[in-house]
Amino acid sequence: MSQEATIRRGVRNARYAAIPNHVFEDDRLSMEARWLLSYLLSKPDNWTVVIGDIIKKGNCGRDKARKMIAELVDAGYAEREQQRADGKFGASVLVIFDEPRVSAAAEPEGVASLPQTDLPATASPSPVPPAPVKSAYSNNSDSANTDYQNLREGGREASEDGQEPEDPRKIDAAFWALVKNWPQFDGMPKEPARRAWHALTADERREAAERFPRWLQLLRAQKKSYTPAPSTYFEEKLWKDVPAQDEAAKPVNAMAAPFGKLWSAARISELLMAPTGIIAPPTQFQLSLIRQGKTTLDEVRAEQRMRCGWPAANTMHERARERQGWLCPLALEEVAQSFQQVHRDSEQLAVWRREHQRRGWPFPEGRLPDWVYFPPIEGDGDPELLVAEAVERFRDQISDYLANRSKGDDHAA
Repeated sequence: MSQEATIRRGVRNARYAAIPNHVFEDDRLSMEARWLLSYLLSKPDNWTVVIGDIIKKGNCGRDKARKMIAELVDAGYAEREQQRADGKFGASVLVIFDEPRVSAAAEPEGVASLPQTDLPATASPSPVPPAPVKSAYSNNSDSANTDYQNLREGGREASEDGQEPEDPRKIDAAFWALVKNWPQFDGMPKEPARRAWHALTADERREAAERFPRWLQLLRAQKKSYTPAPSTYFEEKLWKDVPAQDEAAKPVNAMAAPFGKLWSAARISELLMAPTGIIAPPTQFQLSLIRQGKTTLDEVRAEQRMRCGWPAANTMHERARERQGWLCPLALEEVAQSFQQVHRDSEQLAVWRREHQRRGWPFPEGRLPDWVYFPPIEGDGDPELLVAEAVERFRDQISDYLANRSKGDDHAA
């Protein structure tokens, strides 16, 4: 073997880091994770770990940077620690070890909440000494402290009965377990939701997690096209809209046959809500008809509103033509029992058709069954007025239901 040096070092007259050899030889780590560990160990004690900095210095993507951090956590070279000051929780820091801990457990999505700016806050040591790290967390008294994230709203004082507050790591784990399957969560900001979760009490978090699946089912049953973000769910305590478990055991909806009592009550209740569908602007053909005086802009808009303003009611009509039922709320079942039969060839049905036209509502197209159901008419007099009064009585009877529906629409918006 040649005696000539194959590792040639320069004169150490500049900054350099002393890093244990096992950091580079730990075969549990990928080469990229070894680089990251050595890179972090070369930084000042109060260095701020920033995903953007790892991406830039490591010439890698965001997923790769997160994977490297996860490797360090799994191997015991990194662990989050919640610091305390004056009896209150302070910032959560990521402690980096130059020797792996004997037992280390990775936490769900451990780096999802790292600061997402492009560069670290500073590349020079802070004039303020870093806060001391609990010796129980490390076998290295000089471990580097890495600011991980400020859980300002998550920090809580000890309770009045003297009991220690919850472990913030367990709170974090429960958060990620709840939101991992949240619809469209991948494209949402993570940190506002996480702060809102930490701001809840232990009982609120437990209730929010328990009722989440039923809350999601309720949204789907109401045909909501948008699921509120987790931050909205936590801050506005939307889970309280969901009945308790004993109440939830009762069915909320039932499949109803088209043109029956419950189906008809559900249809008219949809029409009593404000239109939510997208009203398209006039087409070129419609504009040409307007210019020719064959129609007006108001008439075109009214037609579009009737055809598109109430998506659920229009879908009910389409399914009814195929003799398919609709999932209807059982909350309307009692009032639906009073609905009256109306024959399809009767003058009364013609009055109901005109009432729909007057209100700008869509009316079922095609051949109707022999009998259909509408809110009951009371008294004698002008049929047009009696039908209008029947609609308003029905509105009054289901006012609480409509109010709750409207509240749900506001949350979804």
